[in-house]
Amino acid sequence: MRPSTQILKKASLLKSLPWGVLAPAILMTMVGVAFIYSATTDFELTGQGLAHSGDYHVKQIAYAVAAIALLIALALTPTSWLSRPWPLWIAAGLTMLGAVMVFGRTINGAKSWIPLGPVNLQPSEMCKPLLIVALAGFLRFHRQIDSPRTLFMCLGITGLFFFPILLQPDFGTAMVFVPVVASMVWVAGGNRLYMAAIGAMGAFALPVAYLGGFMKAHQSKRIDIFLSSLTGEIADQSGDGYQLVQSMTAVGGGGVFGQGYGQGAQSQLSFLPERHTDFIFSVIAEETGLIGVAVFLLIFFWMLWQMLAVARNTREPYARLVCVGVAAMFFAQLVINVGMTCGVMPITGLTLPFVSYGGSSLWTAFVSLGLVANVAVQPERVMGKTPF
Repeated sequence: MRPSTQILKKASLLKSLPWGVLAPAILMTMVGVAFIYSATTDFELTGQGLAHSGDYHVKQIAYAVAAIALLIALALTPTSWLSRPWPLWIAAGLTMLGAVMVFGRTINGAKSWIPLGPVNLQPSEMCKPLLIVALAGFLRFHRQIDSPRTLFMCLGITGLFFFPILLQPDFGTAMVFVPVVASMVWVAGGNRLYMAAIGAMGAFALPVAYLGGFMKAHQSKRIDIFLSSLTGEIADQSGDGYQLVQSMTAVGGGGVFGQGYGQGAQSQLSFLPERHTDFIFSVIAEETGLIGVAVFLLIFFWMLWQMLAVARNTREPYARLVCVGVAAMFFAQLVINVGMTCGVMPITGLTLPFVSYGGSSLWTAFVSLGLVANVAVQPERVMGKTPF
């Protein structure tokens, strides 16, 4: 086959891209660029010619262009190249996490970043799609999926990523792995009783670690602040407590219709820390209000529903597991980020997918979408068992 014919054949696959998944993601990315610009610009001073915005929104656009290129490349990659060498993806993730330990840069108390020229790469973000592909490849044709051995092997694979990330410490990213693994093993046919028992032990381990003093000081402090916020009296209104107070003030200040684009008091007066990254949802809530937040969440959940539709339309085991894992990842990240900005979950350094500023976060989101697009555009190869 001529190279030109191969290129045309590959390009024809793009006709099958799942636009029900991609269109909401691209729309949310555009929303993110707009609110990153709003969060990093003093409109009053800019109008007087006394100040101008930073270039965060320009960088985010550049990150988005590169992210879309990654998505297209993954969509056209032969599925077997992704599913068969699943041990390779584990090795790639461990290599990146090892590089963080040696060459990592500490930002906001976490050694999670590798400086690469003008860009800081966050390997823990990249490990999320790597774990999904590795687990899907492992479970694809594994016999006796409902056995304790298979479940513990899945937990072992996850632990290879989970514990190094937890030690950075990056508690938020590590927590995303839990629902991802649980959903994938559940869909694959894992034993419900074993999963429930391990889940109960995991839920019991968190309060034991907190009450027993096994957590690091800043982790215990964040939980202290969260627990005190439930009573209406935030224990420490500096540091993480200050972030929580300002975030809740911003979210509550939006009301029903919001204060208007570029008019948010908390963001425009720079009261809200990390407003273009971890707390971008607070800016959206303050400036667009309940109506804007409802529309945003509707778009996000529509994207997740469409991902599950792609999973339902295939009986290829690997393909279905990938779609479920990606949907669970995005859902968990949404819940944790929105929860911490609204004060119903402890603060973690976790971004809002597609919206928060950052190359690593955006690239990871679109790489994950690329895995779903790969399922949609590639023909089915092997039929799985009906119950799968």
